[in-house]
Amino acid sequence: MFITGPPASGKTYYAQNIEKYYNIPRVHVKELTDDAFQQANAEEEEGVELSDLTQEIKAKVEELRDAELARIEEEREAAGEEPPEDEAEIDRTKLPIRIPDDIIYKLLQNRLNENDCRNRGYILDGFPRSYKDAQNIFLKRIPQFDEEGNQIDVEEEELEEGEEKNFDGYAIDETIAPLSCIVFKQKDEFLTNRVKNLPENQIDGTHYNVKDMARRLKSYRKINESEMAEPSV
Repeated sequence: MFITGPPASGKTYYAQNIEKYYNIPRVHVKELTDDAFQQANAEEEEGVELSDLTQEIKAKVEELRDAELARIEEEREAAGEEPPEDEAEIDRTKLPIRIPDDIIYKLLQNRLNENDCRNRGYILDGFPRSYKDAQNIFLKRIPQFDEEGNQIDVEEEELEEGEEKNFDGYAIDETIAPLSCIVFKQKDEFLTNRVKNLPENQIDGTHYNVKDMARRLKSYRKINESEMAEPSV
C-alpha cells in the first residue's frame, strides 16, 4: 500500500494506525536516510567486506561532506573571518548534507525486498514523491536474450548532469510495486492553518512552518496536479 498526499494531510498519522492495526511494516523516507548515514559511517570488519551499495554510499557521503566543508571555508574567507584558535575542528558527521535521490531509490528497493515486506506487505508513507521517483523505484529493465537464449547483461548508461533517464525497455517490477494507493486531498488554506495550530513540540525541528509549508505545497501541486507537468505520482 502507498499513502500519498500534500504535506500535513495526515499521511503518517493514518500510516501508523494501519501499521499498528494490521502489523504491517511501515516504510518512511527518514528510515532510509538514517540507514544511509549508518552505512556511510560503517567500518569494514576483519573478514567481512562492505557491500557494493555501502561502499557507494560511503564514497558519495564523503564527497558531499568535502564539498560542504569547502563551502564553509570559502564563506569564512570571503567574510575575512579567522576561526578562533580554540575552536574545535568541524565534526564532519554533523555537516548538513542531503542524501541523493539515486541512493534513496536503491535503499528503498532493498528495503521492499526484505523478508518482512515480501511476506507481510508494506505501507509506504509519503514516498515516492513524484512520477519520476516512482519510475526509478518500481520499473526494472526487461531482460534481453541472445540467439541462444542466454540473458544479456546490459549496463546502465551514465547520465550527464541534468539528463533524465530513459525508461524505454522497462516494465513494472511486480515483486515490489504497491497493489493499492490512498491519496489524501485537501486545500492549501486548511493545511496551512492546521500546521499553525499544531503544538510546538510537534513542529520543532521540522518543515511544519508557514514558509516551508508554502514552498512544499507549491512543489506538491506542481508535481502532482499541474496539467502541464508529467503524470502524478
